[in-house]
Amino acid sequence: MTLYATLGTLYLLLTAWALFNVLGSGARREQKVLWTALLLLFPLLGLFNWAWMGPRRQHR
Repeated sequence: MTLYATLGTLYLLLTAWALFNVLGSGARREQKVLWTALLLLFPLLGLFNWAWMGPRRQHR
């Protein structure tokens, strides 16, 4: 039971992190809506896609 609680908490934290990044990004409104819908409708798939394909910061 503790393992499931830990995994669930980790998942919720990662999803919240992704949502805050989506909503705080400089992307257009349509892109934000699309990413948010993807994160909420397809939780694991959306989370992995955001981590892989989401907007990146420019490093100097």
